[in-house]
Amino acid sequence: MLKMIKRFYHYVITYDFEMIYLNSVVQTLLMNGKGNILDVGCGYGRYLKHFQENGFNILGVEQNNQIVNANIEQGLNCISVESFSQSDVKFDLIIMSHIIEHFSPNDLKEFIDFYLDRLIVEGHLIIITPLMSSYFYDDFDHVKPYQPTGIMMVFGKNQAQVQYYSRNKLALKDIWFRKSFYRISFMKSKYKYCGMTTRLYQFGIFISALVTYLSRGYFGKTDGWLGVFAKIDG
Repeated sequence: MLKMIKRFYHYVITYDFEMIYLNSVVQTLLMNGKGNILDVGCGYGRYLKHFQENGFNILGVEQNNQIVNANIEQGLNCISVESFSQSDVKFDLIIMSHIIEHFSPNDLKEFIDFYLDRLIVEGHLIIITPLMSSYFYDDFDHVKPYQPTGIMMVFGKNQAQVQYYSRNKLALKDIWFRKSFYRISFMKSKYKYCGMTTRLYQFGIFISALVTYLSRGYFGKTDGWLGVFAKIDG
């Protein structure tokens, strides 16, 4: 019984509305699995495995060579950034999930442009990224949150008053805002076991997550977004 409760607790706490929405977007953009997908900063291949198993032609690129080798051992299609730079394959869809927030603005412009050079015109870029929250900087190397308006100021066709512009241009086609369960970040019991106080904290987190889960993401804190962009002629 206790194991069942723990499994249910973990299931509710980690339920991923984001993955469900991403899957529906990819299925819509690439009907019948046709087209090449690039997963930038693929990590240990969560998306690679999912979409590969569902019949999509997906390639992951990752800067950590140990992770690249681990993915290859799992039978996943993954290469290093160096190998990617030496290839000339074009893609119909590029996914950048939880990666742009790790860059400073100038570095991010160059990073996105580098990969957009390999996206076909009228192909799509999917960006998934967090917004500012009390837990944004829980990730040690988060640099800053980016919002859709800021991306379009640099990559949109209309020239905004900013320091620099991209060589590739994008049009925003769709956007979805993620809602996560409410949580209290700055409590001692989050970081250190404090007996009953920690148990009450965990119970409160579970109730909050359960409300968000049962409402299918309607009730919660808006803390991230998924944008679908199309590459257009500049």
